[in-house]
Amino acid sequence: MGRNEERGHRNDPGPVPGEPLRMFPGVGEHRGADGVLRRCLDPGATLFRARTARSAVNAFVRERAGELGTGGADLREIRADRGARTLNVLYQQFHQDVPIRGAVLQMVADTGQAAVVQVENATEPDVSDAPDPSGAQAPDLVAKAALAPFRQGYATASVVRDDLVYLRDTTRPPLPAADRPTASLALLRKGRRRPDGRLHLVHDLVVETTVPFEHFRVVVDAVDGRLLWVEIAGKYVTATFGVYMPDPVTQSNDGSLSSLSTHDTLKQFVRPVNTDIADADEQGLFHLDGEWCRCSDWDAPEFPQPTSATKDFQFGSHVQDKAFLSANAYYWTDTFARYLRGLDDEMLNARMVKVEIDPQGAGSTDRSEWIGTTTPPRIRFDMKRVPGAADLGVIVHEYTHGVVEWLSPGATGPLEYEHSICDVMAGIFRDRFNGAGHRRTETFPFDNNLQDEWSKGRRLDLTQRFDDTDFDTYTPDVRTSMLASALWRCYLGMGGSSKNGEVRKKGGDKMTKLLLAMIPRLGQDTPQSKKNAVHLAETLIAVDTTLNGGLHKSLMNNAFSDQGLWPKPDVDVFIADWSGDTGAIPSGTGSDPTFQSPDIWVRNELDGDDPAAGHQEPIVNRPNYLYVRVHNRGTAEAGAERFEVHTHRCNPGTGMTWPDHFTSIGSEVVHQAIPAGGSVRVGPFPWTPTVVGHECLIAIVHGPDDPAGAAMSGRPLAHDQLVRQSNNVGQRNVAPRMSVLGGQTRLSITLRGAPVATDGAWELDAGEMPPDTRITVRTPSRLVNSSTLSHIAVTESGPVRSTLLMAGGDKALVEGFRLDAADEVVTDLVIDFSHEAEHLKQYTFVATQIQDHEVAGRMTIEITAVKELEEFFFGNPKSHELHISTCPFFEKTSPAHRLPFARLQEAVARGFNGCAHCLPESNTG
Repeated sequence: MGRNEERGHRNDPGPVPGEPLRMFPGVGEHRGADGVLRRCLDPGATLFRARTARSAVNAFVRERAGELGTGGADLREIRADRGARTLNVLYQQFHQDVPIRGAVLQMVADTGQAAVVQVENATEPDVSDAPDPSGAQAPDLVAKAALAPFRQGYATASVVRDDLVYLRDTTRPPLPAADRPTASLALLRKGRRRPDGRLHLVHDLVVETTVPFEHFRVVVDAVDGRLLWVEIAGKYVTATFGVYMPDPVTQSNDGSLSSLSTHDTLKQFVRPVNTDIADADEQGLFHLDGEWCRCSDWDAPEFPQPTSATKDFQFGSHVQDKAFLSANAYYWTDTFARYLRGLDDEMLNARMVKVEIDPQGAGSTDRSEWIGTTTPPRIRFDMKRVPGAADLGVIVHEYTHGVVEWLSPGATGPLEYEHSICDVMAGIFRDRFNGAGHRRTETFPFDNNLQDEWSKGRRLDLTQRFDDTDFDTYTPDVRTSMLASALWRCYLGMGGSSKNGEVRKKGGDKMTKLLLAMIPRLGQDTPQSKKNAVHLAETLIAVDTTLNGGLHKSLMNNAFSDQGLWPKPDVDVFIADWSGDTGAIPSGTGSDPTFQSPDIWVRNELDGDDPAAGHQEPIVNRPNYLYVRVHNRGTAEAGAERFEVHTHRCNPGTGMTWPDHFTSIGSEVVHQAIPAGGSVRVGPFPWTPTVVGHECLIAIVHGPDDPAGAAMSGRPLAHDQLVRQSNNVGQRNVAPRMSVLGGQTRLSITLRGAPVATDGAWELDAGEMPPDTRITVRTPSRLVNSSTLSHIAVTESGPVRSTLLMAGGDKALVEGFRLDAADEVVTDLVIDFSHEAEHLKQYTFVATQIQDHEVAGRMTIEITAVKELEEFFFGNPKSHELHISTCPFFEKTSPAHRLPFARLQEAVARGFNGCAHCLPESNTG
């Protein structure tokens, strides 16, 4: 196999092989009006498989050339990039040795699955109308036509790049609503004719102007020398340093701060920070110059960049000293660049280059700009009202334009929704430094403040939908923010909604990694605005399927359908995680548990039993019968024979890794149709448990119309994440017990390590237990010795194991221990139950394992109090004798040794022998 192509478990296609897994509505093949295969999406990687990812790509391009419209075409591979679990191959179409701009075939393969998962085909099947290159005019004549529009309004204009290409004339770049700071509307309207749809031979040029500085894309017909259009090539958006952290409005939650705020008001928001810069120059002076950016004064108005003899770049606020903007812009540009590199995106890390920034650039505009056509690329920050370099959101937004260029160098122009990517990246990164959670959904809180507001639409919480009847009237800012709002909700569902800052950061890392991996897979934009947004959303889900096995498939589908990109799924099957669960994703975001599924239950008998009679504690070493209820929250019937249910077991504990710690019980095809809004019972699944009190069960419903994604990918992941993020998966991790007043309940819980070493905590919640209950924990001393203890005390400390004690009504915390990868720590619990509990009332004790600040699993011990003894049978765990409460031997048994049973048969099945005095008919000698 090729490099990085070690293939493991292949995704399960479900009970209907030959159909793609419908991870989102657009899965499958899409053809143009001419019948050409234009797009193919198989994120589940179940259809186009081969020995390696490269051979899958090669076979697809070769065998399906007729459908792709590339038979006989001059198609040349120009790039093959390897990312996280992906091979991304780009082919450029040529005609008579001249490239056809935008005519590319993009092939994406999952290296782990060795399968083609995405095809984007923008090639030209018919080039019969292409002019001969011999008819092209001389370059000097073309340059003259290209520079003519810049004779007035600019000090100089020169051609800095000239590409001779074919171009299908189908559209024009959109015009801004008003003059740009460096270009008038009159200039941008020059040469505009109605597109004729023909294939033109053109010179695609970059023109550089000075005073003002700008880069323009100029397209001139190479045959007749006529100007086709002009557009701005830049991308707009309306040692020791002192910087804003992250900006005054976010820090204070005061929306009145603005360009009118004074130095005395703003200086309180300046924080000292440290970052790397280059060594001093020959004069012993330090500059704002580092590995990934440098401050340079290259645009009007002139402002010499600060230097220091002491590595100290603290300048009060930007109102007092404009040099503050240099320190602020340098620090945040450098910090964001280093953050991105730490995410280990191979493609980005290989292509990132140093950026030159002018923090005091455009003096008369409130629009900062990324210019990627220069060497090195540049960012200039505006100086009108609140300077762009004073707002972290603006800084990160502009830098992200560069990220998009580095990851998609073959793009012919900016993506329509590129600003959506830039906005949500800025919002997610700013959230890392916004512990108080102020104004999280304001994209540029300081730059776009209430006093200086330049857009009401640039937010991350818009409710407008892409299927609104008046969608065509929405401004570009609103459309940008609509998609950014859907992406923001994806981030919230990955951990961004947590109150824990570390969980939010991990959620931000997940979402940012997905966005970085998505960008290279985006195809060419079309003139249809909604279609471009749908394409981006589909690609993001496809990327999640490649990187995470589709873990966030349901979350993303919900976010995008809520924004009107596509309808809610017509078939949406689920297994409830708790008694009030409706199948919403993610589950368990508040206090709702994800481990108490009422749709998974066990019965001890098969013949003559009522499966609907509720859950029974499994009996070891004899067959038990597992049942699963599957719901359909969709609007259409889930067809018979199109889904199957898989059931699994695991020894009791927390922190399990899926699928490593689980064993299959069995699977069964769902033979009944599931009506919309209805449910069916599936089972029984025969199962012989071997662990006393075992209750850790997982069930998965999977099929092509609503695949279970990550659950069927075979990739290791925290089982708690699997249950929270997929409503196709349900878990029952509840241990029901009965206890007499003053009785004793014993059980063991295993704390498991993640696939990598983690810092951990163990929450023991006895809040619902009566105060006279006592809980004893016997655990390895290594967990206790390195931990901080709250509401639990060590009563016995030994070199190997220690004993801890807590009281009912308390919530204890053992925090600060480290578990190695795949570690297993067995702890023993003894619950000495209350003497004051109410008869038949249920009392819960919940043990929660935390790994690196995220919940890794929970287990509930559910004790039912037994006070009125006449209706119960009582087993003695020491003698294995079974008594009733009127037996004289019962009175001689301590409460700790009275294990209650509601049914005689259940006690006998668990190995208890009837007392010869009170239960002679059940006494076997």
